[in-house]
Amino acid sequence: MIVFAIVKEPYGWAVRRDECMMMPAACRDAAISAAERMVRALSNQGERAVLQFESAEGHAALAGNNAG
Repeated sequence: MIVFAIVKEPYGWAVRRDECMMMPAACRDAAISAAERMVRALSNQGERAVLQFESAEGHAALAGNNAG
């Protein structure tokens, strides 16, 4: 399973896979949109991928596809 995390960064927001930044974004909505496109693309290839949203309290929530 591939996990894309939407995280707050000092300059704005980012999409990360593992500990590597995949894409910076100016706002949270832009980061979510980019990560959703990545999840859909992987789903079309039969891969399982999810989004992880980190809250200010450090809690995480997952959303994603059930492919694979």
